[in-house]
Amino acid sequence: MEKVTIVRSMQRRSVGIQIMPDASVTVSVPYLLPKFYISKILKEKEAWIQQKQQLMLARAPQKESNIYYYLGKEYVLGVPLNPKEIVEVADKIYVASRNPSLIKTYLTSWYKQQARKIIVARVQHYAGISGATYKSIAITSAETRWGSCSSQKTLNFNWKLVMAPIEVIDYVVCHELAHLTELNHSRDFWETVRKMYPLYREYRTWLKRHGHKFRV
Repeated sequence: MEKVTIVRSMQRRSVGIQIMPDASVTVSVPYLLPKFYISKILKEKEAWIQQKQQLMLARAPQKESNIYYYLGKEYVLGVPLNPKEIVEVADKIYVASRNPSLIKTYLTSWYKQQARKIIVARVQHYAGISGATYKSIAITSAETRWGSCSSQKTLNFNWKLVMAPIEVIDYVVCHELAHLTELNHSRDFWETVRKMYPLYREYRTWLKRHGHKFRV
């Protein structure tokens, strides 16, 4: 069962179960009621609790159209019948939970894992082509930047980039690799980006137009 909060009260004489807006469960019980008895009641009421949780989630405000993005494709959220992984991608993005806060936690963790795997591979690819050398790669949760390059040659990338098409990821990767030799946005900088990624303007514009959609 998802998150359960036990509230004990000296004044209470009976057990009350409440389903909260986030689908978590609050159980109000007499102060001295044993834990095993609370567990027994929750087990007996499990079907009822799950039914009420589903109703509560259906009423809850949804993220914009309940759409999530991965590598530029749109997915709706689904709950798997027989989950093999916490998060799986097929016709939908399946998350093994009905609790909104857990869904956000699981999705964020999964996105970060995918970002590290994909972005590191793209950096290695373009660094190999261009001959650029860097010290390390960091996946960050920056609020206002898709990427950055430090004076110590650390390349930083926002994990939400993995929601964008691979062409957009490649543009940001080349942008930051160019900063290894050109620290500003001069004409020479953009020429360096162009040599690595001739279509950079198209995907730079795409990211400006659509980047606001990428959230969990």
